[in-house]
Amino acid sequence: MSGVNQIMGSSLGGIVAAALVVLGLAAALAIMILDENAPLKSHWRRYEEYLEYLSRFLFMQRRGRDIARGQAVAVLACVGLGAVAGEPLLIAVGAVLAAAVPLVLQRRVRQRIERLEQQLDGWLLMLSNALKATPAIGEAIKSTVNLVQPPISEELDLMVKENQLGTPVDQAILNVSERIGSPIIAGALATLIIARQTGGDLPSILETSASSLREMARLEGVVRAKTAEGKGQVVVLGAIPFLMTAMLGSIDPTWLAPLTTNFIGYIFVTVAVSLWLGAILWARKILDVDI
Repeated sequence: MSGVNQIMGSSLGGIVAAALVVLGLAAALAIMILDENAPLKSHWRRYEEYLEYLSRFLFMQRRGRDIARGQAVAVLACVGLGAVAGEPLLIAVGAVLAAAVPLVLQRRVRQRIERLEQQLDGWLLMLSNALKATPAIGEAIKSTVNLVQPPISEELDLMVKENQLGTPVDQAILNVSERIGSPIIAGALATLIIARQTGGDLPSILETSASSLREMARLEGVVRAKTAEGKGQVVVLGAIPFLMTAMLGSIDPTWLAPLTTNFIGYIFVTVAVSLWLGAILWARKILDVDI
C-alpha cells in the first residue's frame, strides 16, 4: 500500500493522472461528435468544412478534417495537462490553439487575395499580348500560366485544367472569380467574359482594364499614406489621457481620489471613458477610407 502511495505521489503518478484526464476528455468529445443526434456533431462538421474550404483555397496538402483533428488533440492535451498540473498557462495555451488555427488560415487567405489583386494587372497585359498572337482565349490563358508567379499561376493552372476536363472557358473563368471572392478580380474577369461574348477588341479592353487597376492601386497607396499620419495621431491622442492620469497620480495621489471615492466621481469617470471610446471609434470610422 505504501508503494502505491509512493508511485501516486511521484512524478509518474502525475503523468498517469494527466494521461487519464486527457483520454477522458478525448473520449467524451469523441462520443459527442460521433453521436448523430448531438448538436456538437453538426457544429464540428461545419467547422471541418470551413477548414477544408480554407485549406483548398490555399492549395494546402493537409485536408480540413486532419487539421481539425490535430487541433482538437493539441487543445485537449494542453487543457488536460493544465488541469492536472494546476498550470493556468497551459489552459490558456489550449484556448489560444483553439482560436489560432482558423485565424491564421484566414490571415493567409487575405494575404493571398491581396497578392492576387497585385498580380492581376500584369497578367491582363500578358493575356492581351498573348491574344494578339493566339485568338483562342483558352490557349492564350494557358500560355500565360508559366509566365507569372504564384499564387495567380496556381489559379490559372486550375482554370486551364477545368477547361481541359470539359468545362467551358467562360464557366471556368467564373469559377475562379467565385473561388477567390475579390470584387476587383471579379470585375476584371467579368469584363473579360463580356468583351469576349460581345466580340469587342479584347486585347485593347484588357490593356485598358490593366491601366485602370494600376491607377486604383496608386490611389489606394496615396490614401494609405495620407491616413497613416491620422492613425498615428489617433493612437497618440488616445494614450494621452491615461498618461496624464498616471503622471498626476504620481505627483499627488489625492488629486484623483474624489473620482474613485464617491458617486459623482464614478459618473465623471463613466462619462469620460464613454466619450473617449466614442471618439476613438469615430476617428477610426473617419480614417477607414475605401476607394
